[in-house]
Amino acid sequence: MSLINDICTLQEIDDEVAGLEAAIADIDGRLAHSEPLAAAEAAFAEADARYQDLRRSQRALEADVAALDAKITPEEKRLYDGSVRNPKELTAIQHELEHLKAQRSQLEDRLLAVMEEFEAADAARRAAEAALAAARREREQEVAALEARRAQLASALAAALARRAGQVDRIHPASIRLYEDVRRRRGTAVARIQGSTCSGCRVAIPESVRRKAFDPATLAQCPNCERILYVG
Repeated sequence: MSLINDICTLQEIDDEVAGLEAAIADIDGRLAHSEPLAAAEAAFAEADARYQDLRRSQRALEADVAALDAKITPEEKRLYDGSVRNPKELTAIQHELEHLKAQRSQLEDRLLAVMEEFEAADAARRAAEAALAAARREREQEVAALEARRAQLASALAAALARRAGQVDRIHPASIRLYEDVRRRRGTAVARIQGSTCSGCRVAIPESVRRKAFDPATLAQCPNCERILYVG
């Protein structure tokens, strides 16, 4: 095989290696983060926070109502059990009871509203929890498939790198250095001569360079982009 054919084969292998590495990197990114799962987790966290806030509010209001009940009960007993006979004191007790019961009524109205909100929040939380569980199941399946695919790609990459090592051994080190330098700077190191034009940069190739590209023992380079040229 000619030198340029060996170089072209090396570039094909390197393109394959780059493609495999990019595919593996993409899988690694997908393994590291799942947007649907993150969205489901965020939705559940929001629903749970709302649920917890309303539960605390409900408990606080229930405690306040219970505290008022604890004040109202003995005052009602004093009002009706005959232990207080002074009319002014009885009037004062009655006014205090009216005040306490008004407070309790307001709290009970607020408690009812919070309980209604809590019921809706509880339903929303349960729905978000179910959605999160489904997202986690789907993620487990996705991860298993991604890991299996990654293993296949890693095996293919190892084989491609082994082929590359064998191909590099076929080529003189100076030619390898030239190829790798151009590839590093240009992305692709080898370009085809199309008519009299370099396919890499679309600039016309001098006839002397074109003739050199036909020599199987040398490497011709585009005077403009410096890519290694081949005819085919």
